[in-house]
Amino acid sequence: MRYHFAALLSLLLYLPATQAIELPDIGDTSESYLSLSEDQQLGAAFMRNLRRGLHIINDPEIESYITSLGERLTTNSNSQQQFHFFVINDSNINAFAGPGGHVGINTGLIMTSQTESELASVVAHEIAHITQRHLARAFEAAQESSVPTAAAIIAAIILASRDSTMASAALATVLASSTQTRINFTRQNEKEADRLGMLLLASSNFDPQGMPAFFERLYRRNKIYDSQSIEFLRTHPLTLSRVSDTRNRASQYPATAPYDQTNYRLIKTKIEVLNNHDTEKNIIHFKNLLAKEPAQQNITRYGYALSLATAGKFIQAMKQIKILIEQEPERINYQLAAANIAYSAGDLSQAAAICSENLKIFPRHHALTSLYSTILIKQGKTEQSSALLYEHLRRYPLNPSLYQLLAEAEYQNNNLPASHEALAEYYYLMGLTHNSLEQLDLAINYLQPSNTTANARIKYRKSQIETEIKELKKKQ
Repeated sequence: MRYHFAALLSLLLYLPATQAIELPDIGDTSESYLSLSEDQQLGAAFMRNLRRGLHIINDPEIESYITSLGERLTTNSNSQQQFHFFVINDSNINAFAGPGGHVGINTGLIMTSQTESELASVVAHEIAHITQRHLARAFEAAQESSVPTAAAIIAAIILASRDSTMASAALATVLASSTQTRINFTRQNEKEADRLGMLLLASSNFDPQGMPAFFERLYRRNKIYDSQSIEFLRTHPLTLSRVSDTRNRASQYPATAPYDQTNYRLIKTKIEVLNNHDTEKNIIHFKNLLAKEPAQQNITRYGYALSLATAGKFIQAMKQIKILIEQEPERINYQLAAANIAYSAGDLSQAAAICSENLKIFPRHHALTSLYSTILIKQGKTEQSSALLYEHLRRYPLNPSLYQLLAEAEYQNNNLPASHEALAEYYYLMGLTHNSLEQLDLAINYLQPSNTTANARIKYRKSQIETEIKELKKKQ
């Protein structure tokens, strides 16, 4: 089989487990083929394509958690690369490193992990792929540079494991009239990512034993079923030798002291509740567990409260959350749950007060800020909401949901040009470029002729998107 050049960029994503993966010794010249800025551009295009085909979770609390976990690791990576972490609502066990520092983790992998160190070991492994610029080196080997085409193909190959027909159609569209090439790689990339990933684990105060523990469990599970049962193993071939290598390497690090993994367990519980749509069954499940597992009572009570809230039983849900807050008033998960329950129950004043007070303790917290902005819009305090969102977007400029909120706030402010401009960014980040152009045209139409600065900015943004569309069409 032959692959288009951009398919080679996905060697860390979706190459079959039967194909050898090896990085040739090509030195450190990949920067000349794919600079960091070009890598960022490719990564942004990659995410826009991905959002069209995968269910990326936009729950701010889950986003905050996985970002915090990733940043704890990247702080010790000594890399100038920007990283972006996101969670895909998919029960398959998988994670992947994309261009531009984008790391995706499936909910299936999170739920399969048994400790936070196990989850962190996979994230660290993907970070190592990025810091070693494996994608850039593959790009160098391919010697081609169409960013839109590359991003489309990488996303299409990711979709292949979910829907081969969908992926084939996407690839057929993007690959038309394109040059194809093939380069053989070995498993050296995986070994390098294991070694550096474990170093990241240890330096970030995670347990290095998390990596061999997780790999061993995946290896045993895969042997019981079949070689294609775990998506992660299709893209990260796992042999007994590799498992042994990670076990031996982990034994060379000193034992780590136990630490609080409550946030990790709470996030797993939230994912469990979100993905089980039988709310009454959830309620019964967690209520029964409360009596059976006293050691995990707070985690169980949290799941019970979320299940009650999902079923619309807000008074009972708030009662359970208040019990948890009395025990740990500064546990942000409980405060967020209380604010969300109050908001869902229609008590906007209480929800706003909880968010406002906790933002003093956790300034710029993503989940708190997102919820508080939503509440302010509902309260008609849209100017305050807009100001908060503009500031928050400086830290999260690639978050579509924030632009969607901003569009609503500015619409209620009767600032139609700004509303359409924000909505244009939302559509752009969602991969709907033609919708984005329509919104930019509307923004221009609503602008006053005297507002030359905004006019120039919006027209320039429109030209950027139009140029990208033209480049993609040339490759088709």
